Amino acid sequence: MSEAEPIRLSIAGMSCAGCVAAVEEALRSVPGVREAVVNFAEHTAQVTGEVTADALVEAVRKAGYDAAELRGLADEEEKEAAEFAYYRRLLRQAAVAALVAVPLLVGGMAGWLPDLETGGGRLFWFGAGLVTLGALIYSGGHFFTGAWKSFRNHNANMDTLIALGTGAAWVYSMAVVLFPGAVPVLARHAYFDTAVVILALINLGSALEMRARGKTSEAIKRLIGLQPRTARVVREGREIDVPIEEVGLEETVRVRPGEKIPVDGVVIEGHSTVDESMLTGEPVPVEKGPGDEVVGGTLNKSGSFLFKAKRIG
Repeated sequence: MSEAEPIRLSIAGMSCAGCVAAVEEALRSVPGVREAVVNFAEHTAQVTGEVTADALVEAVRKAGYDAAELRGLADEEEKEAAEFAYYRRLLRQAAVAALVAVPLLVGGMAGWLPDLETGGGRLFWFGAGLVTLGALIYSGGHFFTGAWKSFRNHNANMDTLIALGTGAAWVYSMAVVLFPGAVPVLARHAYFDTAVVILALINLGSALEMRARGKTSEAIKRLIGLQPRTARVVREGREIDVPIEEVGLEETVRVRPGEKIPVDGVVIEGHSTVDESMLTGEPVPVEKGPGDEVVGGTLNKSGSFLFKAKRIG
């Protein structure tokens, strides 16, 4: 694989900046890698160098994360489908944790739950501990799995903190239920509700983050879709249509009435009005003349003009 062809990977399992650093370190450790950049917002990585995608995927998996090469539109759509399925799963996990947490919270604040000091109370709290354990496994299993993978790779991330916090709360509470005499009287409290509340809030927050990230990606794709596929450039005194990818910096571009401006630039000849509502939300066209900047994707309304391309790609 030549350096001119960067490899894009889809990365699954990242939860914080620590995960990004771990993945980048794993990618850069592969022989032949020149540069590796991980985008946490998109859960992707881009790698340049003389290296194969299989070697990169294997390195990421050894670091405790899942990876797959993104080759084209089909892979992108598959990635989006997987992210949507994960979003739905996070919502279910948050709902299960909340279903267990709310009765314990409300009952505790209202004084409806039995005392730990009584035989019947201990039996109740033992049952509550088992139910909470089920919620921990279903709603928090991915955190414990991620924490274990990080531990094996001598790293710590957000999964580590969540697993330690919720696990410690459950273990301590169950110890109080089973061996109350080993714990001072003032410290005999069960924190089963705390463990599942943490899971409910974090899973819900992660789901909302994924939804917001998905909407942002859709908006960016729609914005990119506004850009024309070709541009009319002036070369050797002739106007020719070329793919937008072939437009060079400082190249002269012609735009006619009703056409979209292909790239960003500065007007050098002619006057027109341009609809920039996609950028500003303002429906009134903006007057453009020599020296004025124009933005790719906006719509030329009335006149024809020439401009120099200043930003491409």
